[in-house]
Amino acid sequence: MKDDNLGDSLEYTTGAEAMGDGLSRARTSFGKQPVLGILALVASMALSIGIIGLLDAELFATWVTFFVVICVPVHIVISMAWELNYPSFSRKLKQPLKGAFFMALMLLVAAAIAVTVHYAQPIHAGPPTPFVLMYVIFCVLVTFWFVIVWNCWPLSSLLDNRLLLGLGILAVAYGGGYGLFTLLFDFDAMSAAPFYSAAMDPGGAFPAFHVLAYSVTTVSVVFFCLLFDFWPITLFPILRAQPLMGLVSTIYILGLSAAVYWMGVEWLDMEPVKLMVNVSIGFLFGSLIPLIMFEGKLFGNLRQPWKGIAQCAVAVIAAVTLPSIYWELAPLVSGPLNSGAPGYQYEFWMASALLAMTFPIMVVVGKFLDFWPLRFAPIR
Repeated sequence: MKDDNLGDSLEYTTGAEAMGDGLSRARTSFGKQPVLGILALVASMALSIGIIGLLDAELFATWVTFFVVICVPVHIVISMAWELNYPSFSRKLKQPLKGAFFMALMLLVAAAIAVTVHYAQPIHAGPPTPFVLMYVIFCVLVTFWFVIVWNCWPLSSLLDNRLLLGLGILAVAYGGGYGLFTLLFDFDAMSAAPFYSAAMDPGGAFPAFHVLAYSVTTVSVVFFCLLFDFWPITLFPILRAQPLMGLVSTIYILGLSAAVYWMGVEWLDMEPVKLMVNVSIGFLFGSLIPLIMFEGKLFGNLRQPWKGIAQCAVAVIAAVTLPSIYWELAPLVSGPLNSGAPGYQYEFWMASALLAMTFPIMVVVGKFLDFWPLRFAPIR
């Protein structure tokens, strides 16, 4: 596992291709990109909206969001660190059994983490509050930073064991995430809210909504860099190895994120939460379309930065069009929701629908199931 570039795993390589087992691919039109990705995206969105429609709005906003957010670091470990090849016996599994196995493993590990997080709180009665919801969301952001930007360094240089590396990633996500959460997040501005508890407030350095919005913005910039394969940083061979690449990338990403955040909040006078949902989460979700649904193959004949520009165009189109579908459907599937302060019901519903529900489903469809049954449909 040493020196692996884990970030490359988001540019999808199928399990059969990675193992070189010679499994033949279907040659039907809907088994090829971009039709395959479009059909899988439609199915993922429809399944996500259908599940949300079956849930009570409060249940979805609390317990369900809490659990599915915790699933995200686990599926990052399974799909990016383990590359669907660990445990070793899973390499011999065929679809859809392989996908079902990894989905069950993800749910089992996420359930153990959810129970631990819930009962580790100073107060753990009732549905998850914004304190714990923001914490688990922040842990997802830490996971993306650690895996994509830092390629799991220094763990990746110390550990050859896939199991230990995966557990190490989760330890960094929730242990390191907790440390940063207590240092950064302050909920004093919400002290009049019914959910507020002084025992739960870490009393960090910055207002919680501002920290969360900026942190999400940094991850959207991470995915922007991923679309460009971290060009122009990778132009310089000396910067391609950790920890120097992680350090330079961190400075680059934080600087771009600060510029985006300043333009949105100060120049355009946007509320931090609305900037986070409408701009940062919108683009982050849009970037998943070329990376996961289209497997990074749409513009494989182009070199950087032209490939990144083309993928970015697809991501922007997706970021503009797809969230609008959710926006229109939200009142139909979850009833009336209030937009804006103080509760931001509409905004947090959108964030949960896009990244907490649809993103994991896209990973299950595109990674765990390897687009089964579309890719493996028989030739007629």
